[in-house]
Amino acid sequence: MFRFATGAILFAYAGLISAEEYEFSLAALDNMLQDDIPAVVTPARVAQPRVEVSSTLSVLSGEFIRRSNVQYVEDLLAYVPGFFVGPYWNSYRKVVAYHGTELDRFRRIQVLVNGRSVYSSAYARVDWSSLALNVEDIERIEVNRGPNASSYGSNSFLAVVNIITRSPMDTLGSNIFYTNDDQGNRRVYGQHSGLKDNWSYRVSASQGTIDGYDRKGDGDPRNDGHTQRSGNMLFIYQDESQKLDIDIGASHLDADVEFYEITGVSYGESTPYLDQDREHIKVGWELDQSPSHTVKLQYYYDRSQQTEVHNIDVYGQVLNLLFAQNLPNAQIYSGELVSDLDEYRHDIEVQSIWTPNQDLRLVNSASYRQDNVYSKTYFNGDYTEELVRASSNLNYRAWDPIILNAGLMLEHSKLTGSYTSPQLGVVYKLSEQASVRANVSQAYRTPDLLDEKAEWSYVFNGIRSTPVYATGIPAEKITSYELGLYHNIPVLGLSYDLSVYSEHLSNLSASGKKYADALEDGGILTSNESYQATIEGFEAELDWRSQNGVLVRGTFAYQDTDTESRKLKETVTPLITTLFVSLPVNDRISLNSRYIYGKEMATYDHEFLSLWLTHRATTEDFTFSAGLGGTVRLDNNPYIRVNNVSDDKTSLFMFANLSF
Repeated sequence: MFRFATGAILFAYAGLISAEEYEFSLAALDNMLQDDIPAVVTPARVAQPRVEVSSTLSVLSGEFIRRSNVQYVEDLLAYVPGFFVGPYWNSYRKVVAYHGTELDRFRRIQVLVNGRSVYSSAYARVDWSSLALNVEDIERIEVNRGPNASSYGSNSFLAVVNIITRSPMDTLGSNIFYTNDDQGNRRVYGQHSGLKDNWSYRVSASQGTIDGYDRKGDGDPRNDGHTQRSGNMLFIYQDESQKLDIDIGASHLDADVEFYEITGVSYGESTPYLDQDREHIKVGWELDQSPSHTVKLQYYYDRSQQTEVHNIDVYGQVLNLLFAQNLPNAQIYSGELVSDLDEYRHDIEVQSIWTPNQDLRLVNSASYRQDNVYSKTYFNGDYTEELVRASSNLNYRAWDPIILNAGLMLEHSKLTGSYTSPQLGVVYKLSEQASVRANVSQAYRTPDLLDEKAEWSYVFNGIRSTPVYATGIPAEKITSYELGLYHNIPVLGLSYDLSVYSEHLSNLSASGKKYADALEDGGILTSNESYQATIEGFEAELDWRSQNGVLVRGTFAYQDTDTESRKLKETVTPLITTLFVSLPVNDRISLNSRYIYGKEMATYDHEFLSLWLTHRATTEDFTFSAGLGGTVRLDNNPYIRVNNVSDDKTSLFMFANLSF
């Protein structure tokens, strides 16, 4: 597979070279449109032309995001090659995985919002439903696919998702949006942006309700669904030499969770639920010391507090077994079974960008992060982790048309020790709008606190159950090899990217650790199993934007996974393809469609199609748009998991937006 796909890219490269013989050669196009060169910031942490990037990158633009009618940030990632997205245990806990390797937790991808990491180090995951982030506020999403963004550290194992929000200058005025469908899902959003002297600001808020799945695979009803509320304030000061940004956000999540299916435990009329509060503040300062040197300083604080409550009736026999009590076996006891987890993070980072000439750029950064967790359930108290990082990224034009890129991240954890993540890439520019690239990189995913320090038990009426303990695991390791081709054709509004990769993973730890299984294993939570895998594949994406407003985005990903682990193979989706089309009918009406197909997404095929019409009316004072459409599931399977079953495979939806 790797050789075949590599040959395909080399064939495409040869086609580009031969194309120079034609009248509309690449050189001619470049001379016509020298200024229309897309720039990205994620791989090297500083803006650079995408054609000079040595890693595989996807960019979801603001125009695509707003036309896609996607309501939640994580769902946008379904339009990045190799990703699959969907609810797993509950409607609020979504799988957002790249190249598989996991289902129940989101463990091996770094996620940033304006440079602020939202990845949890306590119980490795990204709580998408608790982010104080609205999809309408996003300017673009850059996804560095693969472990080759070494400057982001050990959690950048399979990919880095960098979410960049819009400047308040781009959203001046007010905006109100509302959508609902016939399955009980609805969402409302509002924002106001303003400008005063050198300051600009935006205040936004939203509330979304998801009804969730209807029933389990055995026909029993689901306790699924959630409501999330969030608010965000962004303030930006900017003058000729410096920029200051202040980002403040808070969110609240009310969610239904699944019943515990344990013999001797019943719920009566009660249903289990989860409450989660989250807040953050981030301050960033950027100073241009000279035309060739820029300094950036950033600090952020993030706090998350969640409680899951099960009001249950329990036979004394269960309490005797799990809580080491001496009670009558047949007696029933009522009370609250509680799980709690509080997380706090402080992170400070300084970055230097030095560009002495057009052929050389050096980006250095250093950071200190402190993570504190408190949980009676998972840790029987609190623990503080400290992480120190230093990174360097060098971009050097050795000679035209070859550009070298080298990166190195050094990090030291109080808990797990020191790790080094190197990356080396080379770009051969075919023109100012096309290049081929090669990259080799190595990265680690350090164990989370649950892997290393867990003392897991449940609390029932203030009494802790018999604890299970983590014994520690080695860091997971990946070595990746990539080859790719990127080509932008501005005169046609067309760009495409092709890539092949070979990833070698070792010491992969199981994410599905369970309290009950650990009890049976003598109280040891850490699994003795560690998985090895080799993943090879081919990925492609295409964007086309015509002069009359047509927008098309298509993706394709094929993956071959070689491993002896059955559990790991079940998490792999060997083939995923998506297509989005937005077609203006006239100045006011557009027809839109999206299609997604995933083969064997956790053993189930998944396929759906959406169609909707949008009508837009504009006056001097306001712009109003409204839409009506429907979605149909083309498969007849549960989604990802046997208990994710919807009775109605078709849904109708409407939305309306007012800007003034």
